[in-house]
Amino acid sequence: MSKTIVRYDLLVSAPVRAIVSSTNAGPIQITSGAAHGLSTGDYVKIIGHAVNTAANGTWKITVNGANTFRLDGSVGNGVGVATGNWSVSAKAIDVADFTSVVLSFDTDGSGTAALTAKVAGSIQPTIPDFALAQAAANQYDFVDVIDLQNGVEIPGDTGFVVATADDHRMFEVNTNGLKWLTVVMPTGTAGFLTVRAACFSSL
Repeated sequence: MSKTIVRYDLLVSAPVRAIVSSTNAGPIQITSGAAHGLSTGDYVKIIGHAVNTAANGTWKITVNGANTFRLDGSVGNGVGVATGNWSVSAKAIDVADFTSVVLSFDTDGSGTAALTAKVAGSIQPTIPDFALAQAAANQYDFVDVIDLQNGVEIPGDTGFVVATADDHRMFEVNTNGLKWLTVVMPTGTAGFLTVRAACFSSL
């Protein structure tokens, strides 16, 4: 029996930062809690932003300041308060033909990384927006992973948590029945995350 391996970069040195505020405008302007380092044309995920909930989701952006960017095509529905986070949008990969996936997680925050990353999967035919709420028309869930260092199962709702010190891990994901797989960073204030995938199928 032979085995096929396909490799992907899901995130490369990706930040996750707190949101200070957002504007009730079209397009919405996001103010980051720290310099964002983004470029016009990048895609970001906005998760958990309150009041101005129209900002939540995945957006192509236009940069207009060191700490600010606009969400192309958005229209505000209220002045957003200091809640939620933004992160670089991770690649979602089609895993329907793979039986398992190994993910490597590496943080780089000069010893001060503070973030949470969760593995998310979906069975729907089209890619869901993993930054929006789960729904019948936007189906996904967070999935358990196995830490290959010690064999410990990490619940999907808990995810990979890094607090004040950089970390380097490998996890195995059972992808049987899944169509899409990605990584979501719902919280974080410091550090950068790189996630790579090795996808396996047996012939």
